[in-house]
Amino acid sequence: MTINVIVERDEDGDIFARMEGSGFLLTTVGKDMEEIEFNLKDLLEDYLENEGKNNLDWKGLTVNDIAFEYEYDLSVFFESFDMLKISSVAGKAGINASLMRQYASGVKHPSRQQVAKIEQTLHGLGESLRQIRLV
Repeated sequence: MTINVIVERDEDGDIFARMEGSGFLLTTVGKDMEEIEFNLKDLLEDYLENEGKNNLDWKGLTVNDIAFEYEYDLSVFFESFDMLKISSVAGKAGINASLMRQYASGVKHPSRQQVAKIEQTLHGLGESLRQIRLV
């Protein structure tokens, strides 16, 4: 089973994550994605052991049966994948590098169309990387 997790930066600069399933909404904050994932697994385990055992959708499941699928805001994405140059991704996506840095810092928020362009660019990059063979 897969659960979508929305990951954003809150007003204090912390990373905020939330996941929603049939019968629950779990939220946490953390300093990095490692802490976020640890916290989410802990919260989910508590839910499954207590309230979830009475929910037919979750009955009998353990944390190991569940995978997280992350949806990032751009500031958390570029922090989590800091090996990517913001200006390079911007260039590939056809977006002004200064504007992309504003998206990444949270100063401005991209439209759905801009998000789609960035996501398509990142997926293309991922596919290109998958085809690499080193000797």
